[in-house]
Amino acid sequence: MKISLKNLPTVGKKRLQYLNKIGIYTLEDLLFYFPAKIEDRRSFNFENLSEKTNDKITIIGKILTYKEIVAKERLGLFKVVVETVISPKKIFTLVWYKKLNKKYDVFLSLKKKLEKNYYILAYGKPIEGNFSFPEIRVEDYEVFEDLGENTIHTNRLVPIYSLSENISQQWFRELMYSAINNFKLDEYMPKRIILEERFLDLNTAIKNIHFPDTWQLYNEAKRRLIFDKFLLLQLAILKTKQNIISKKKVGNYVIKRHLLTPFKEKLKKLIPNFEFTKAQKKVINELFKDMMSDKPMNRLLIGDVGSGKTIVAISCALLAIENGYQVAFMAPTEILAEQHYYNLESYIGELYDYEKNRKINASILTSKTSKKQKEKILKDIENGVVDIVVGTHALINPKVKFKNLSLVIIDEQHKFGVIQRKKLYEKSELPDILIMTATPIPRSLAMTIYGELDISIINELPHGRKPVKTMYYDIEKYDYKFVIEQLNSNAKVYMVYPVIEETKSEIRTLIEEYEKLSNTVFKNYKCGLLHGRLRSFQKQQIMEKFRKGEYQVLFTTSVIEVGIDVPDATVIVINHAERYGLAQLHQLRGRVGRSEKQSYCILLGKLTTEEAKRRINIMLSTNNGFEIANEDLLIRGPGSIFGTLQHGVSEVDFSEILKYPDLLYKSKKYAEEIVFNKKFDFREVYQLFKKVYLKYANNFNLGSIG
Repeated sequence: MKISLKNLPTVGKKRLQYLNKIGIYTLEDLLFYFPAKIEDRRSFNFENLSEKTNDKITIIGKILTYKEIVAKERLGLFKVVVETVISPKKIFTLVWYKKLNKKYDVFLSLKKKLEKNYYILAYGKPIEGNFSFPEIRVEDYEVFEDLGENTIHTNRLVPIYSLSENISQQWFRELMYSAINNFKLDEYMPKRIILEERFLDLNTAIKNIHFPDTWQLYNEAKRRLIFDKFLLLQLAILKTKQNIISKKKVGNYVIKRHLLTPFKEKLKKLIPNFEFTKAQKKVINELFKDMMSDKPMNRLLIGDVGSGKTIVAISCALLAIENGYQVAFMAPTEILAEQHYYNLESYIGELYDYEKNRKINASILTSKTSKKQKEKILKDIENGVVDIVVGTHALINPKVKFKNLSLVIIDEQHKFGVIQRKKLYEKSELPDILIMTATPIPRSLAMTIYGELDISIINELPHGRKPVKTMYYDIEKYDYKFVIEQLNSNAKVYMVYPVIEETKSEIRTLIEEYEKLSNTVFKNYKCGLLHGRLRSFQKQQIMEKFRKGEYQVLFTTSVIEVGIDVPDATVIVINHAERYGLAQLHQLRGRVGRSEKQSYCILLGKLTTEEAKRRINIMLSTNNGFEIANEDLLIRGPGSIFGTLQHGVSEVDFSEILKYPDLLYKSKKYAEEIVFNKKFDFREVYQLFKKVYLKYANNFNLGSIG
């Protein structure tokens, strides 16, 4: 329904702009702008009123008198004395507070409404103090000539909306109430679904999600409208999936083993007693099955740090390469890209491709690649001479053109934006996609719930690895004795800080703590300093010194969050841990525990909020990246499935999935019946698909991006 908001009463040019800013452009946008919560304002129990409670009440009274008081510092008080109409009758004083504006009498509108013999319904909380009559600080009110009129703001279940400061709850409620009573939406849900599920019709549901007559009607309205969101999203995803699987992908693979077998033998030489874990074997079988299908692979590989995701990814890359295709391997930082490149050189650099009569050719492309090198690499990629190219964001440059790219591998994908990933995928027609992460970001986890991404999990560590032990201490009371003990046992230690230099907030900073602790607590140990402001070659040099043991303590920021592999680093101390998100804490913890030695993660902080306490408790209770991702999803939200947000507000709130799993299941069933099984006549679902395309058309090409 594209009725302009300008046609609604009280919506002028300014208010139209304010509505646009919160995403409301049409009448339909307005009606689908659901309340953040519903407040029950039907309470008239004022027998046991106390200013010490948080109880709020509704007063229905007859106006006896009113007066305006100007207090100090231009603070205005407006008091209205009323006598309640409900027996036993009681006298109350209703109070409004306002900062007075010289240019405008803020109580003018109140004065116009409040005339003797009128009735007022006021909602608010008792005010602390001793008064002749009980006083109520008013939050909302309505004035009527008689008591038979409908209420909007009081004496009912009242909607509370998330609004900008320019839009008042009262005005917005009145606008919504008017729209609901004067306009009707066209029903788009097939009658069969409404009857089978006993759903409210659309307009009844809209009315009762905003202004419910009872809690039961509100819950019924919520079920109908949440189901609508689930179904529309399922249809959008299935149509996207249908479009993808209807086409044949680029890659056509057969397991030849002339690269895969030598790779396995090389691993046994490089890693003592090497064997693929059961989980790795299971995942490799899943990935190879996907790759050998004629449908594009779209898979998320989850494995805790050190579980062997990279070796699995290299196995997939070799399957593509031994079938004559190219592979793109994208990492979020130069340090991580270089580490992947060096690992590739170590693992497969000597492998010989007999069909091509040459060794496998791996290249690296980052922002620090010299112009001359870059020109050669770009030419070799375009001519098919490069079999696998590792790189950062540099890979999405339009100048990077592949001859026959068939596999895209993304590592630590939470570091990339949706658009960046999309640009890489578009360098080939329907390539296989493998996404790797130790902690999937909420957006990706949400997509696995909706069925767009297949998921593989490496749920065991290589033989001999021990889970990292995690501890929490008050940052003001920690004495570093345990860290010193570990250093004396030849451990290497990361000291992580949230900011580099002094800030206005009272937190420990990297440089200040480095200068202090390296001359006191750690004066007998070699200390290094690493942060994001250093140039790439400086970062690399510092990491090499730490890796070789020239530094025993590395003071750093979250620049080491991903990809840093120093097997004998066994202690990480994260300062002000409450300032980090769950995914980031888990990634930082993953910098230790990369050998058979016992490793430790020490979280230091001040837990002043419930959310911070919750995050730390989760870190103390599990090392499992998938469990942490689930919790992160609950805390942060799933992000936009068909958009570019990585977290935050989505088309579907994850709490809705937890509360209404039956509706999610039903929406999937109906979507499959509509899209794949053709159990509905097109005429039955025409309006439904019209709604889907109106909602998601602009973002459909983003739907398949993990």
